[in-house]
Amino acid sequence: MAEQQTPLQKMAYAILNLDRRIIFTLVFLCVTAPLIWPIGMDFTPTKEVIDAFDDIEALESGSVVLISADYGPSSMPETHPMYLALLHQCFRRGLRPVILTLVPSGPGLANRGLLDVLESENPDGSLMYPGLTEGVDYAFLGYKPGGTAVMLGLGQSFITTFPNDYDGDATSKMPLFREVSRLGDCKYIFDIASVGYPEFWVPYAAERENVPLSVCCTAVSAAQYYPYYQAGQFKGLVGGMKGSAEYEQLVGMEEILGKIPPATNGMDAQSVVHILIVLAIIVANFFFFVSRRWEASEGGRA
Repeated sequence: MAEQQTPLQKMAYAILNLDRRIIFTLVFLCVTAPLIWPIGMDFTPTKEVIDAFDDIEALESGSVVLISADYGPSSMPETHPMYLALLHQCFRRGLRPVILTLVPSGPGLANRGLLDVLESENPDGSLMYPGLTEGVDYAFLGYKPGGTAVMLGLGQSFITTFPNDYDGDATSKMPLFREVSRLGDCKYIFDIASVGYPEFWVPYAAERENVPLSVCCTAVSAAQYYPYYQAGQFKGLVGGMKGSAEYEQLVGMEEILGKIPPATNGMDAQSVVHILIVLAIIVANFFFFVSRRWEASEGGRA
């Protein structure tokens, strides 16, 4: 009977019949609290992320890096921080990024991210990367449909494949594309993707033109792409928000921004929620099996 229950039995009944609204509230608090008050959990970058970072660091100043921003708003928390960190690394090293996207929802995010990096300021209010000229030090080509056809076209000519950039300016008039006329003239390809394009960049671009390729993808796609990394077809692999946070750490984004960067901050929230879920599973299973034993023992006495 209920009045004969021990305090432990009452606790077990309350936990096993917990209102789901309480669970949702706990998850909400675990997500929002670390975003408002960052914890700054420590983590160590993995080898596949370090490999991608080191490859970019090893490029000579003036080298052209093709960045394909193949992601949209739905995967922004996992991929956009990596895009920003990569741009900061390129401009800091004196590299020249050529940016394009193969997804229709990509241009707005990619262009806004580029402008954010170009407008970055030092603590004294001066521009972090002064004197950069569009068409000379960087280019944003925008979106073009076609996927693999675009990749093959880039192997022939940037100007033919993208006659105009995102702003409508003729690429033929840009000094950058007179010096670097085709994909094979680039020193590196970095695909930041939430869709299945990374595996197509391998045969249609990287191996065809003998240009190294690294990839940033969503966490759910990372397992699919590890064989490419292990085979050496991807020189580096940045997987999900965790990988982006690791890349932020390597680039030094906290010092650049003067605050905890977005993917690192997101990892705090993600980690706290994971801890909550693990604890909930352990506690619920403990009381479930204990209650089964209580029921069995009471049935035996009856």
